[in-house]
Amino acid sequence: MTTPGFAGKILLVNLTTGQTSSIDSAKYEMYGGGHGTGAALFWDLCVAPGDWDLQDAFDPRNAVSLMTGPLAGTGLSFAGRTSVSGMSPQSYPVNWFCHSNFGGSFAPTLKMAGWDGVVVIGKAESPVYINIIDDKVTIEDAKALWGLTTWETQEEIWKRTGVRYGQEWQEFEKGHTLQRPAIVTIGPAGENMTRVASLVHGGGSGAGQGGFGGVFGSKKLKAIAVLGTGQIRVADPRGVRDAREWWETKWPIGPPFAGPEGSIPSSCMGCRRGCHNRNQVHGLDSDNCAEQTWYNLAPPHKGTPYEIQWKMTDVAQKLGLNAMETCFMGPMSFEVPKDFPIQPRIPAYTALGWYMKKMYDLGVIGPGTKFDTSPLPMADIEKPEFAEIYGLAIANRVGIGDLLAEGTARFAEKLGRLPGDFDVLLRLTAWGYQDHWSMPTVEWAYGNLMDSRDINNHDMSLGRKEKYTCEQFVKILASRTAPYNDPLWFDYSWKGERAYKTGIYSDRKAQWVAWHQHYATYYKESVLLCDWAFSNLFNENSPDGKGYTTEAEPRFLKAVTGRDHSFVDGMEIGRRIWNLKRAIFVMQGRHRNQEKFAGYYYRPGASYCGYAPELPIFDGSKWEWVNCRELFFEDKGVEQWKTAFFKVEGWDPASGYPTRRTLEELGMRHIADVLQAKGRLGPA
Repeated sequence: MTTPGFAGKILLVNLTTGQTSSIDSAKYEMYGGGHGTGAALFWDLCVAPGDWDLQDAFDPRNAVSLMTGPLAGTGLSFAGRTSVSGMSPQSYPVNWFCHSNFGGSFAPTLKMAGWDGVVVIGKAESPVYINIIDDKVTIEDAKALWGLTTWETQEEIWKRTGVRYGQEWQEFEKGHTLQRPAIVTIGPAGENMTRVASLVHGGGSGAGQGGFGGVFGSKKLKAIAVLGTGQIRVADPRGVRDAREWWETKWPIGPPFAGPEGSIPSSCMGCRRGCHNRNQVHGLDSDNCAEQTWYNLAPPHKGTPYEIQWKMTDVAQKLGLNAMETCFMGPMSFEVPKDFPIQPRIPAYTALGWYMKKMYDLGVIGPGTKFDTSPLPMADIEKPEFAEIYGLAIANRVGIGDLLAEGTARFAEKLGRLPGDFDVLLRLTAWGYQDHWSMPTVEWAYGNLMDSRDINNHDMSLGRKEKYTCEQFVKILASRTAPYNDPLWFDYSWKGERAYKTGIYSDRKAQWVAWHQHYATYYKESVLLCDWAFSNLFNENSPDGKGYTTEAEPRFLKAVTGRDHSFVDGMEIGRRIWNLKRAIFVMQGRHRNQEKFAGYYYRPGASYCGYAPELPIFDGSKWEWVNCRELFFEDKGVEQWKTAFFKVEGWDPASGYPTRRTLEELGMRHIADVLQAKGRLGPA
């Protein structure tokens, strides 16, 4: 019998043959749902057959999956997201297996239709969309939708179904609903196979990072629409209610995010955080994140008025552009060290818009160069019309937009700005993703290096706490990081011997990064608990400062699935998924020698960030908060850390390859067999 919380089957769509079939979810429950299941499906469909080199994300054989988590649709807050997995055309220089996720109502609706996820392979001859109504799945002609924006596409599909939200009950073969179809779609950016194209659901719940909109475009897949009239079975309905009330009473959810005056903040289905800054009923529920500040110019330009920023958000959402990758600054900027070559301030997101303008100011592109900036009116960059032209140029690959559509790293490469290491102005992470506040803490930076993208984990708040000493604070963190509970994990010493003994290059930091990645891989990417809320190791609203991690996650899962699921059990599932991902990377060619930070990480000014710059430092006898905004890495130290990290994970320290012992311990002998056959299994 299907485990409660799971629908029981996964939809497989082959666009080349036009065939649809179902996969038994039980085969993949050991991977937890979401990204874990997506990784296992990718292995079975793309890696194990061994019939291609896994290098081109636009190859029809690339499997892109949209998976739900076991808590979606159960009424638990922060649990309704959809995971997207597959090879990423945005990743640089290799199209690594990657992931993204989005909120809204798609995941709960898909589960109410009886599906845990959808995985798509192949390529259609002409534009299509996948239409799901409970068990009935059809591949529909989308030629008339091709060229429409993401908002227009959804409106058109709603017209075709005749279902309008909340107006009257609609009867289908298996039941009734007041819902309209939940739709994820691409805009022109995806149709034109840009590497910076998002998947957009609703007004702007987007899977941006990864360029999966371009993958949809390469498959001639315009959209997936789903309508479900069923229900989601949980093991203990009263337990689910009690868990939610316990959590929201003991750790109250914060106030909604602020949006434009007169707007009604909305949330994903089942949540009440209010992090969407538009009116959801009208389909304009844009995420209150990078999208909201997509057109926000960095100094020395004047600050872009909020009203203009909000209006320009719509441009990115309708065209289906990855706002994080293509923006001009993000929400803020920071002062930089006195002698750093970018003065006087640097944006939180040194993304494509900012980098393009920097290249123009330096005379690398524009008049007198071989890179014409047409059709962009560079002299008018402070006018809102510029943002619209910029977005259209990228989405439709017009003029310089054709180069920009390849993403920041490949744009820089075309300009000749990628020598042995990344240009100091090109503040990208290890795999070509724009920097996110530039190394907010080292576990974020190390996570980027070991994964395939900016890990985007906003779950550490390490700055000075008024009510607690530094020593008290790290002990609270240690108490919530079972099963190790080691305060020295949180020593951010980065100079001298202490950095190697207990600080950022030590085995303690390797253990902390491993824990952090295992947690995120399972609880955030596979169970799909939202990054706005999880993990929560420290909580200022709690009488003792302790957050709800490690109590909330297993309580939620036990109430829904009925399993006696401990927090540590979940961490072990995360370790299994993390090892599976490592095996995929290795099959794509990943080796320890490739895992190097971009050049600026090894120079003063790497960590310019003014966002909670005071980190815990242990000098061997006492703890104190120290301003670490000058922090940067030493190559020798990073190499020591990598060796320690590979040992923690049970991988070969010389190559970074997984070992048979580790994989078999995690129940993945079949993975070890494939790696061994290809000569990519680490020695025991």
